[in-house]
Amino acid sequence: MCYNNSIMKKGGDNIIPFPLQEKYSVEDYDLDATYHVFDVITDELEEMGYDVENQQLKKDIAVLANLLFASFQRNHKNSEHVFHFILDECDVMIAAAKEYMDLLEAKKQDNVIDDGNPTNDNNRL
Repeated sequence: MCYNNSIMKKGGDNIIPFPLQEKYSVEDYDLDATYHVFDVITDELEEMGYDVENQQLKKDIAVLANLLFASFQRNHKNSEHVFHFILDECDVMIAAAKEYMDLLEAKKQDNVIDDGNPTNDNNRL
C-alpha cells in the first residue's frame, strides 16, 4: 500500500469513513434490474412514437416485466417463482407457433410452384 506518511496518521483516525451500503438481496437486485430494463424500453418506445400511456400497452408491459423478473429468479438457489411454469409453457407455445408458421410458409411456397397450370405440375413426373 502506498500513502504519504505526512498525511496518514498512525492510528488511521483521519480516514473518512464512507457509509457502506447494505448488500442488496438478490431479489432487490433483480427487481432493480427489471425496473431499469423497462424504463429503457418505455423510453425507446416513446421515442419511436408509441403511446406509452395507453392502458393496454401498460398492462402488457407489466406482464412482460413480471415474466422478466421471474426469469431472473431462475438463477438463484431456492427462488421458485409462480411464473416459472408460465415461462416454460410460453416457450412450448412459441416453438409450436414457429413450427406452424414454418409449415404455412412451406405450403405457401408449394402453392406458388403448383399454380394450377399443368406445365408446373411436378407431381405428374
